[in-house]
Amino acid sequence: MKIDPQISFGKTVVAIEPGAEWFKLVKVTRSRDGVKVERVVLRRTEEVEPLAGPGFLKALGLQELKGVPVIVCLPRQMVNVRLFDLPSGDQNEIADMVDLQIARQTPYSRDEIVFDYRLFRSDKEGYTRVMLVIVQTGVVRQKYRFMEDSGLSVGLVTVTTDGWLAALQSGDLTLPKSGSGAVAFLDCDSTSGDLVILNNGVPLFSRSMPMGSSQITADGGQLEKWAQEISRAFETFRNETPGVAVSLLVLSGGAAELSALAAGLKSALGLDVVGVEGMAKLTDDLLLPPESKGTSLAGVLGAAADAKGLQLNLIPESVRMRKGVIAKALQLTVTGILLLAVFGMLSLLVLSRTSRQEAYLAELTRMINATAKTADETDAMRRKVAIVAERLGTKMIPAKVLVELYGVVGDGTAFSAIEISDDSKVVCRGNTETVADTVRLVNAMESSPLFQNVKSTRTVSGKDRTEFEVTSELEKKRP
Repeated sequence: MKIDPQISFGKTVVAIEPGAEWFKLVKVTRSRDGVKVERVVLRRTEEVEPLAGPGFLKALGLQELKGVPVIVCLPRQMVNVRLFDLPSGDQNEIADMVDLQIARQTPYSRDEIVFDYRLFRSDKEGYTRVMLVIVQTGVVRQKYRFMEDSGLSVGLVTVTTDGWLAALQSGDLTLPKSGSGAVAFLDCDSTSGDLVILNNGVPLFSRSMPMGSSQITADGGQLEKWAQEISRAFETFRNETPGVAVSLLVLSGGAAELSALAAGLKSALGLDVVGVEGMAKLTDDLLLPPESKGTSLAGVLGAAADAKGLQLNLIPESVRMRKGVIAKALQLTVTGILLLAVFGMLSLLVLSRTSRQEAYLAELTRMINATAKTADETDAMRRKVAIVAERLGTKMIPAKVLVELYGVVGDGTAFSAIEISDDSKVVCRGNTETVADTVRLVNAMESSPLFQNVKSTRTVSGKDRTEFEVTSELEKKRP
């Protein structure tokens, strides 16, 4: 785990999830008796954001957290997650392979993203399962700046999925047995969901679901839409992982509280649906606002309760370097004060040692000059690498399009032509077995992060096949 060496988490850990709708803060104390949740803060994001600044902690009654290292958990919908196997078990080789995969997994250049990964054992002999998490640098910097301006010290930036995976490995979160099949875990927040399919604790599939508990009524309203979204995700999973079937759906967060939803999904999907066990009992004794029942605390609770099990750190490299420079500056300041005190005493006692003091000052000056030169050379190399990486990424656009289309296309779809213009427009022509297959292709392309403004410009139904023409634009890089 690549955590800042200047930060260490003790018995008391604070985790924060700065979501689009809710600001969640959990303070946890871990002892021999187990995990105890000391405090939970749930406030609307629109109420919290204007409080950013020196008075933030006082406004929320959290003055004791000033200077305490916190874990920032980004919501799943803010990041991209990719799962794949690599033919190696060597950590250094895997790191090099992941670097090569970055250009294939995202349309952004390296200086526009922050990424990290965690490893799992693979069912394939000689392979390692990789969960790669990618997020735009601007998103992380925005959240980091908010915490820093509010007087909080950020020790780690991860994603909520990493939190409950850490809780799962430690035993604080227990998933029911699923027989020989895989387990689909759906953590449902107020406006979105996080679907992960695991097989023996190893994630095989991950998707951010565009639905939340606020869309569900007590009698199971919107059930059909939920079942369609989950079925579509399961279909994609079956195409990507043939031979592995889902036998159990586990609900957590807001969805786990609605028995009508569980019963309806069980009937619609044809598999067992249960609520999650373990983490909910941690907040039984806390008085939470009534409107927070639709939110999920699984990720942020898991991160706080099992901080040592987290394996993702999405703090940008520039921020890490800045923190390192500040730490070294403080060390140099303390050292400088001590040196001045020693030199003052020596000058009073032995005036004849002035030449030795000059030698010390000359050596310090040489070290400062040498450091400045190294820093300039490093910065120049970084700019060159960024230019080369950006140019290489542009050449790989056609390959990225083909790889993405291969990932979303159904079995009954055949392409006759794929055109990619200089202005990043894509035209796909081909045929499908039915009109419904064409609609599914359009929906799959719309859910892909690479395509935007997907439109079906022509659909002709024939006797045996349906011809189609679908146009889209490639997602443009953000400045």
